[in-house]
Amino acid sequence: MVKFKERRKEPRVIFERPLGVRVMTIDGTRTSDCLLIEMTDAGARLKVTDHAAALTEFFLILNSFGPPVFRHCKRMWVEGDQMGVSFNKANIGIKTLEEVRRDAELV
Repeated sequence: MVKFKERRKEPRVIFERPLGVRVMTIDGTRTSDCLLIEMTDAGARLKVTDHAAALTEFFLILNSFGPPVFRHCKRMWVEGDQMGVSFNKANIGIKTLEEVRRDAELV
């Protein structure tokens, strides 16, 4: 099997000490702690618990304070306690300028 690092085409950041992050179900009902091992613009490799490994789509929450910094993720592979995810490139919760203007006119 081709390892995660060999599949990467874009530059990546490998954390010497993995960062503590959280995964949250799409509906927001459950969260789990996990470790961020490495990351690129397109995805990441995580060390996860059994519960998190079962998720196929979720939010990866990258900070523990302040406004949330998150990525919408899709599970690509699971190998033991590690998971590879790709980031959904769609703008989540971000309105276009036209939508903001339309909403402002309704008020």
